[in-house]
Amino acid sequence: MYTIVPFRRHLSRELPAPFLADRFFRSFFDMGDMVGTQGFRVDVREDDNAYTLEAELPGVPKDKIELSVDDGALTIRADLNEEKKEEGKGYVYSERRSGHVERSFNLEGINADAISADYKNGVLMVTLPKIQPELKPEPKKIAITGEE
Repeated sequence: MYTIVPFRRHLSRELPAPFLADRFFRSFFDMGDMVGTQGFRVDVREDDNAYTLEAELPGVPKDKIELSVDDGALTIRADLNEEKKEEGKGYVYSERRSGHVERSFNLEGINADAISADYKNGVLMVTLPKIQPELKPEPKKIAITGEE
């Protein structure tokens, strides 16, 4: 069975038990790249033929998002540069968001050549088609010729 899980190139600290070194458990204990200045929220859905990854990137123009496949990992990168200003009676409200966010995902069991993406309403939807398992050929009887 294949899974799409966040791919972490470096684990910044030692984990308390050997079984926690497994990449499944790392995602629960190493939250350093989940949300905030390091990352963005992602949902992954699965059906029989593909995974659908939905990355929330509100306010990020499409041309500031980069999607790439390298060394068995899908990487989503985005540059943020947003400023909101509201002026009212005697006050100014200003909020800024800027920086670089990036997350990578393991592509084990994914047909990397058939990945597609669409960006709409601040959500990047990436379709990750599964590699179809090779079917084993049915056993075949071979006729034997000759005399008895």
